[in-house]
Amino acid sequence: MRWRGPSPTTDVVAALDTVAELGPGRLDEDLIDDVHTLRRKVEERLGRGEGLTVAAVAGGTGVGKSALVNALVGREVAVEGIRRPTTSVALAASAAQDGPTSALLDWLEVPERHEVADTLPAGLVVLDLPDHDSVVESHRRTAARLAQRVDVVVWVLDPLKYARADAHDGPLAELTEHADVLVVVLNRVDELAPTDVERVVADLHARLEAGGHHGARVLTTSASTGEGVEELRKMLTAIAAARSAAAARLVGDAAVLGGRLADGIEALPDLTVDLGAWMPHLLEAVDGHRAAADAAQLARRDALARARSPLARMVRAPFRSVIGAFRGGPSVATMRDAPSRASVTARVEAAVTRELGAAAATGRTHLALDRAVTGASDTAAPALLDAVAGAGLTPPPRRWPTVMAVARGVAELVALVGAGWLTALAVVAWLQLPPLPTPDAIGAVPWPTALVLGGVVVRLLLGVLTRVLARAGARRHGARVARRIDRSLRAAADDRLLAPVRREVDAQARLRAAVSTLRSATTR
Repeated sequence: MRWRGPSPTTDVVAALDTVAELGPGRLDEDLIDDVHTLRRKVEERLGRGEGLTVAAVAGGTGVGKSALVNALVGREVAVEGIRRPTTSVALAASAAQDGPTSALLDWLEVPERHEVADTLPAGLVVLDLPDHDSVVESHRRTAARLAQRVDVVVWVLDPLKYARADAHDGPLAELTEHADVLVVVLNRVDELAPTDVERVVADLHARLEAGGHHGARVLTTSASTGEGVEELRKMLTAIAAARSAAAARLVGDAAVLGGRLADGIEALPDLTVDLGAWMPHLLEAVDGHRAAADAAQLARRDALARARSPLARMVRAPFRSVIGAFRGGPSVATMRDAPSRASVTARVEAAVTRELGAAAATGRTHLALDRAVTGASDTAAPALLDAVAGAGLTPPPRRWPTVMAVARGVAELVALVGAGWLTALAVVAWLQLPPLPTPDAIGAVPWPTALVLGGVVVRLLLGVLTRVLARAGARRHGARVARRIDRSLRAAADDRLLAPVRREVDAQARLRAAVSTLRSATTR
């Protein structure tokens, strides 16, 4: 659709397109149908130009609509009579029945048409509608359909029925945002005493305000005497000359629909997607802290195993399987298999819904967010598990355990040499053989004793040092694994979990902005 220059419907059209795109699944289907209906109406009405203004004279039975139309056009185009309903089909009166006018009336499906070039200004088309409260259903449908499609509605009341509730229901109740294109006429005021007219008009204003028609224009007329008819004609002429009634009517329709859409969107909590706030929940869901702790324990056990001396390895070899079964401990395989994907999916979903505050939601917009969370959680679970498993849980090789193993082996060898020497001295003495030479190492301490004591003390010190270094290395490795898990989780969560949720949050924000644009269309 093309418009020349800025149009008040430009933002409305964009907002309708946004709601039509994002509304399904988030709004009630009936509201989405109304959005498409209004979007088609905008395209079809503005596609027929804004140079013509269609003003419909509408109202209930017996209020004098046909007589008022005849008075406006200066001739009898509408049949008046005592029998009700008189108007069975809509009729149109205009200054010309040219191509654009005929095309517009074809779209409105108005069958009866009259050309009154001498009384109506160019660009104004006046319709006489059937009674909106007619006993004939087809009349009511025609009146309701045309009241929704025309540019200007002249709602006619009379002193007898103006206060009835049904006079303010139906088409009039749908025009609460149409002050620029709604004229309320109190007809047949000649039946009132002059002192009562002001009182009735004031009461009518109050009833219109109570019905949401703020600032509605009210005219008093009498089709039989001609009172107020010229004023009504001038008002409709001015509206037609402005050539903005079609757009104003559509904008008003958009504002009414925007109000209904706003009522259909449930209030949501703060949907700020903060990955930093989600990380503790995600780490808990995939047991990230336990994985880092297991990696640290694995690094400690690996360092202690690599730092064992050759003698210790030989002694432990026959008992390795028994000791391993007794002590247990983490392994890369067991850490990769736990926890399961199903448990991670459930825990991630619970964490995300808890963070978003959407777990207890029941409305459509809430359910759309819940579906996004559920789908994202299921998709993210394997990626989150891979992020933990791929964080390098196995400790890298270090040189110091090998050096420590050699040093501990040397200390044990020295102690064994000293012990063997002392054993040899004891055997020689027991056999009463000539004593072996035993030079002193330090003071009165012989070398065999010094070797045993020195080897044992050094071996013990190296053992303590080994455990200190193993713990320090395990802490460093655990911290490195924790950082890698955090980075991997952040990347996986941003790609697989937050991106879908963020798209849903963004979609709902755009939907709300579009609804707000429609709701405030008449104030722009």
